[in-house]
Amino acid sequence: MPIPGDLRRTLVHPVNVDEATRSAEIFGETLLNVNSLHHQGLKDIAPALKVAGYAPDGLVEIVEIPDHPYAVAVQWHPEWLTDQPAMQRLFKTFVDASRK
Repeated sequence: MPIPGDLRRTLVHPVNVDEATRSAEIFGETLLNVNSLHHQGLKDIAPALKVAGYAPDGLVEIVEIPDHPYAVAVQWHPEWLTDQPAMQRLFKTFVDASRK
């Protein structure tokens, strides 16, 4: 049950997911709505990482390692959005990958 004033489960802004990424396959969508509780952002992206999603303001929201079996990182808190089908898919694919 939501707590008044608790922003953890509040969908605050969209994230555009690059359709040519593993993240798009995982989420099953190219437009997500996510919570936003962070005060930091990614500026310099390591060469091994691929940016897979952005917020409308240009902030990097998803990175992944293309050649890794399962290396996806998000800037929001999906653990507080488990009622969202896209976040359920994120956790399911993570668990499935960890069993391999």
